[in-house]
Amino acid sequence: MDSEVDEVAQVLLQMVWNSPEFIQKAASQTLGIVMENVTPVRALTALMDSGVQNRPVQVRKCAAQHLLLVMEKMGVTELAGTPRAEMLVHVAVAHAQDCHKDTRHYGQEMVKILLSHQNFKRLLEQSVFTCDL
Repeated sequence: MDSEVDEVAQVLLQMVWNSPEFIQKAASQTLGIVMENVTPVRALTALMDSGVQNRPVQVRKCAAQHLLLVMEKMGVTELAGTPRAEMLVHVAVAHAQDCHKDTRHYGQEMVKILLSHQNFKRLLEQSVFTCDL
């Protein structure tokens, strides 16, 4: 499933955007199942690549929710060792400053997780104004 996770995530997030509410819920649940059944690094990459671009609110919220779950599952030490750690900081900050309250909540939780590790704390301080942290 790792090789197809990028395409699957894009399709499911597209369904979250332009479908009736019951299909949105099913697509979000399916995305969660997919993210549980791929390696955490691939899940992280797919969600960062598919869910943070300039997309509708529902997509950003869904992607942020699942990204937070993957981050919690991996733990901050393993996250620090990923090759895209710096991009993860930017994604978390973008979600934490999102206009939608649920997406912003998930982003703030991501930032809290990242602040517990010295490398991420340094990256956050470099990429965000200290008053925003």
